This record gives sequence, C-alpha cells and structure tokens, in this order.
Amino acid sequence: MKTIIIKDEINPSLELNSAATELLTKINDFPDEDIIIDFSGVTFISRSFAQAYFSKKIKMNKNIKEINLTGEVKDFFNTVRKNFE
Repeated sequence: MKTIIIKDEINPSLELNSAATELLTKINDFPDEDIIIDFSGVTFISRSFAQAYFSKKIKMNKNIKEINLTGEVKDFFNTVRKNFE
C-alpha cells in the first residue's frame, strides 16, 4: 500500500486541474493497487482540482482512499464527490 502526502506532492493549496491530472497519472504508474492520499495540511481545494481529481479517479483501476480531510476542505470535497458517484 502506497501513501501519498498531497501537500508534499503538490501543494497545501490545491488549485489547478492540471495538478490533479499529474497526481493521478503518477498514481496510475505505481505498481500498488491500494493507494492512500493523505490530505493533512491541505488548506484549500478548488472546484477545478476536485472535478479533475474525481473524473480521473473513477477511470482508474486503483483503490484510492482519501484520509485527513478537515473542515471546509472536507465539506467541499464531499460535495464535488457526489457529482461523480
């Protein structure tokens, strides 16, 4: 199982859809099937990032779990996620 700390991999402010695409491209190249993305320290997530993240995630053959989503980031992330379920 691979764990990615997203603030270290990208930034604590997740703004660009291209960052989500780049992240999930890297994840797709990992040999691990089970991936944990740790959102601790993330202070902002844009709709653009969240939409790109979920649109790419649902097309992948990986088990991706998000952890440590807090506050407004968690609420917003969950709202956008519902559009893709």
